[in-house]
Amino acid sequence: QQFPAQFISEAVDQTRGWFHSLMAESTLLFNKAPYENVIVLGHVQDENGQKMSKSKGNAVDPFDALATYGADAIRWYFYINSAPWLPNRFHGKAVQEGQRKFLGTLWNTYAFFVLYANIDGFDPASAAVPYEHRPMFDRWIISRMNTLERRVHDCYEDYDITGAGRLVQDFVCDDFSNWYIRLNKKRLWGSGMTEDKLSAYQTMYEVLKSIALISAPIAPFFMERLWLDLV
Repeated sequence: QQFPAQFISEAVDQTRGWFHSLMAESTLLFNKAPYENVIVLGHVQDENGQKMSKSKGNAVDPFDALATYGADAIRWYFYINSAPWLPNRFHGKAVQEGQRKFLGTLWNTYAFFVLYANIDGFDPASAAVPYEHRPMFDRWIISRMNTLERRVHDCYEDYDITGAGRLVQDFVCDDFSNWYIRLNKKRLWGSGMTEDKLSAYQTMYEVLKSIALISAPIAPFFMERLWLDLV
């Protein structure tokens, strides 16, 4: 079947129309839907809440934004700021704040781990310290991580990407960086690989890997880099 040019043009002009055309074409050609669920972005507005328009001079070139801030920083901002289907205000300062608060905090935490792990020659393949032998703080952050994984999984199942992202961000910036790392630094300062130090390294390693996995649907490039560097 051939679709009228006007129908195709209108479908391309609007994202929702594009998805509708996919549905129509797939139904006509294959008698089934081309997708099961779709999340579509709402209108992107400028920092004053005005609809972006070239005539107004407030439109942002998406490729310039990608080159300036990076794809994952923009993705993270859109998901964290509000539900994707609602209107979203986009401006550089907001994206940079998300870059600094979450991605920057996570990378600094990873860098802290790597710095000391390399000094001590930490081997992730070394025999794991049993959880029951690990200090309370290690067991606490692992418990928090397990809870986070379950809650984020539930959010993804419900297509609540904003909820998932906010849960991860709060965990990284508060529980992991502000509490666990800050209060456990001294455990890594002594010489030699004691069981206590090994427990700390293994705990940080496990948490960083889990964060990379559960955050990958939102920030795939950043988390792929983190995963490859770790594993």
